[in-house]
Amino acid sequence: MRRAQRKRGQGRQPVESGAAAVAAVKADGLDLPKLQRNTLNEAVYQQLKQALMSGRIAPGSTMTIRSLASSFGVSLMPVREALRRLVAEHVLVLQPNRSVALPVITRERFREITRIRTSLEGLAVEEAAAHLTRAEIDRLDALNRAIERPGASRSPDYLINNREFHFTIYRRSEMPTLISIIESLWVQIGPLLTIQQRIYSKAADQAQLHHRRALRALRRRDGAQARAAIAADIQDAAEIIAAHL
Repeated sequence: MRRAQRKRGQGRQPVESGAAAVAAVKADGLDLPKLQRNTLNEAVYQQLKQALMSGRIAPGSTMTIRSLASSFGVSLMPVREALRRLVAEHVLVLQPNRSVALPVITRERFREITRIRTSLEGLAVEEAAAHLTRAEIDRLDALNRAIERPGASRSPDYLINNREFHFTIYRRSEMPTLISIIESLWVQIGPLLTIQQRIYSKAADQAQLHHRRALRALRRRDGAQARAAIAADIQDAAEIIAAHL
């Protein structure tokens, strides 16, 4: 009996020691620098992704770790880690001089991405139609009014508002894996959206028309019609961009 008790006691000992070790680490605050560093790495990574998705970084741009660190006001390490992740995701390419650049997207690849976007973003908006609240649709309406404002297409906020319009809808699909895939595609084509932004013609009015159609469908919770409107929005913008690649 004593021998069995000793064995049971020996089995509990590593657990108690492990808990004590965790408590010691927390008490010493040794985990705080790692948490802060990882948080900063993620913040820089997300900021770079948002800049790419909003067309804030022009096609063909070359970036250095030092210049980006200066822009963000951070050390080199979080920028280096963010760029490493974006290179691994094939969003950026590493240059021989250790700078990074946006890869050239051929017309064929762009059309392939457009077909994928039409399917996936169409699915997201159709699923979101059942979840969007009246307040969220009102916010979408406000975003679209900002997009339609005279002269708005000359502002950097134009593409930011456009991205937010789309992703406000997509996020309400309640499908996080789908959203992640859509984001990865937008990071690749985001810089090309500046081509469409430069076209001040009927094409811009057409894009706004699609947004209005989507809003009317979403108010009726008509997922199929909202999907058709967003698909047409993507396709019309893609035709403008592909013609200039």
